[in-house]
Amino acid sequence: MKLYSASLLIGLTLAAPLALAEITGNVSLTSDYRVKGISQTGENPALQGGIDYVHESGFYSGVWGSNVDFFEAGDPWDNDESVEIDVYGGYYGVVNDGLTYDVTLFHYFYPGSIVDVDFSEISIGANLGAARVEYSYAHDYINIGEDYQYLEANYTFALPAKFNLELHAGYSYGSFFDDPAISFLEEYADYSLSLSRNVAGIDVALAYIDTNIDSPYAIDNDFLSNQDTVILSFTKSL
Repeated sequence: MKLYSASLLIGLTLAAPLALAEITGNVSLTSDYRVKGISQTGENPALQGGIDYVHESGFYSGVWGSNVDFFEAGDPWDNDESVEIDVYGGYYGVVNDGLTYDVTLFHYFYPGSIVDVDFSEISIGANLGAARVEYSYAHDYINIGEDYQYLEANYTFALPAKFNLELHAGYSYGSFFDDPAISFLEEYADYSLSLSRNVAGIDVALAYIDTNIDSPYAIDNDFLSNQDTVILSFTKSL
């Protein structure tokens, strides 16, 4: 799930009104694909890309994909997911020069999985200057009849020499966590610090990511790793 990274980018890049409809694309290479602090690729690299359409009315839509790998081959929980495809659409509005809001509906597909784990999610976010808050709700998370809710806050500092420093904190909760035998987790917080800069047209980011997940749910250097890590990513806008 692209989740906070996708929503944050949408909110920040759409802060100013558009004169015309725009179609943009992006491609990324990252040393590990993490969502809410948890590795989606077994701590291995991911190749990702997407296309976005933004209309001057405020409506937008897009599609984004990444390779994923949640469990080792032969693991009883292995569902053969190897690709994630996100389709989304929404609306953003400008309240005043410093305040914007957006509402986005996502649907996450995992083609080729043995058991259907596709699901939908809605997010509501607001930007005030360099700050963003967002709430996300999935009624039927990974198609098991339990809800997953997520609340996050982000702030981006503009630094000298065209560097940006992004701070993020999020909290995962909902009925999905009522049975740790299913979720492998209890409710938890994640946080990150990312330093980025555009170099020759490529956005280069170095991020430190961690959670407050402790034993017996802590996983390190393995599939679904949820302990602290450093990630390097390269993104090219098209």
